[in-house]
Amino acid sequence: MVAQKRKREGYESDVVSFLRRGTVSILEAVAMKLPDVFAAEILPKLEVLDTLNLAQVSKSYNDAVWSVEGVRCMDAKIKAYAEKFGKVFAPSIHYAAEFDNLPALRAHLESGEDVNKREPRFGQTALHIAAYCDRPVILKALIEGGADVNAQDNQGCTSLSFSAQEGHTMIAMELIKAGADVNLARHAGVTPLHMAAKNGHEACAAMLIQAGADIHRRTETGGTPIGIAIVNEHEKIAKLLRQLGARDD
Repeated sequence: MVAQKRKREGYESDVVSFLRRGTVSILEAVAMKLPDVFAAEILPKLEVLDTLNLAQVSKSYNDAVWSVEGVRCMDAKIKAYAEKFGKVFAPSIHYAAEFDNLPALRAHLESGEDVNKREPRFGQTALHIAAYCDRPVILKALIEGGADVNAQDNQGCTSLSFSAQEGHTMIAMELIKAGADVNLARHAGVTPLHMAAKNGHEACAAMLIQAGADIHRRTETGGTPIGIAIVNEHEKIAKLLRQLGARDD
């Protein structure tokens, strides 16, 4: 009798066994064994906060939420939430970049979503967000997925400009390796080197110079990298620029 019972249970699926033990819910069983059904029929009906909370419950839910099918309905949920509470809408791929969610990002890329999609308020791409927030793994995945390293937002800022502004040296290195234009200026003629000099980011400044940044370039108001470094009391950067032939303003 015992042998027959064991044999019968051997034919049962893992999910049925788990359900009988009370270790998983029916909903989780669907997520585990029928992920396509879960993503197509259940996830779209959940609001964005409920979806995000669900992703924290278990690996099965997390995998389903951040699957290709799961992310396809995220933009609609985020937009509905933004409209309901009067918030600014940003695409889900941007949040994936901001919160360093690599599975979500990969799912977006696999779904065929435009990697250069812009959020409506500032015209920034996910690559801008990854550069600003210092997300090197996300940034590399975006570049490999076809992100435009020279895309400019509504203010003319590039991802390299953000990395120089914030002093994210590894981010700047990856962008330069991928072909970022070190002299592409934002509005008012401000280049990444101007931003590094203003904020005292020595490693970024040195890297930009090595990659061909124009040390004599002036902004629309006449500021040079060395002049900006001096005004902001970043003497090490000023000294480096002097050694390379820049003159004090």
